Amino acid sequence: MDIDIFSILPKECCEVNLKFRSKDKVLREIASIARRSDVLADISEETIYELLKAREEQGSTGIGGGLAIPHTAVPGLENFLLVLAISRRGVNFDAIDRKKVHIVAALFGPEGMPKLHLQLLAQLSHTLKDENVRRELMKSPTSLSLYESFMRQARPTKSAQEEGICKRKVVFLTLQKSDLFEDIIEYLAELGLSGATVVESKGIRSILSGLPLFADFIRVFGDSVDENRIIIFTIHENLLDDVVEGIEKITGDLSKHTGAMIMVIEPVLLKGTLELV
Repeated sequence: MDIDIFSILPKECCEVNLKFRSKDKVLREIASIARRSDVLADISEETIYELLKAREEQGSTGIGGGLAIPHTAVPGLENFLLVLAISRRGVNFDAIDRKKVHIVAALFGPEGMPKLHLQLLAQLSHTLKDENVRRELMKSPTSLSLYESFMRQARPTKSAQEEGICKRKVVFLTLQKSDLFEDIIEYLAELGLSGATVVESKGIRSILSGLPLFADFIRVFGDSVDENRIIIFTIHENLLDDVVEGIEKITGDLSKHTGAMIMVIEPVLLKGTLELV
């Protein structure tokens, strides 16, 4: 049985604003976040907390560098689950380097699967011990962008290339109304999609109006500027519905909107990135 850490993190179990600064309260908060997933929905928050607390009593899982990886086996659990959370102010976690913890990655697994549990812990530690990875995760302004950042970092390079065709989608968002443009760009920036690109274009009405045969006819449509901006970006397929919903909060229902259009395609080949380094 093979499992990778990127496959056990649901986006609802990402959190960028841990409220508390004490270890005990954060463990309770992590237990609450874990129950957002169907994997742990039938396990009480108190049970999850007690299991995490019992593990911490054996020795702190604050491994240094601002990182803690609390973990435990949960009776009755059938699948593994990862919770990823950020503390801006830092948590007093009794870390081995005595520094505050800013990233908490909690791993929950079934009983009787210690080998797989250890493999996942090793994957998680290897990924998050990279200072550049931690720095990118800490910059995430929203839970959705935290999820996207982790997906980029945790997916093995070979797997990302082989599965990139079906796992990522290319989005083309065309806007005619310029007053929506800045709001859309700000929204995409909040998601951490710094690799989006913008293409300025003209609509067919502008082209036809320059042709003598159609010039008089086109005037019946008025003198409004027929210029478009096309925003192009890639997104993990698990985030697509959430991103479209976020865009429609700005544009309104796109199925009823005449000033904006969104098109999503599945690329035959997707290689390289425009993300800022």
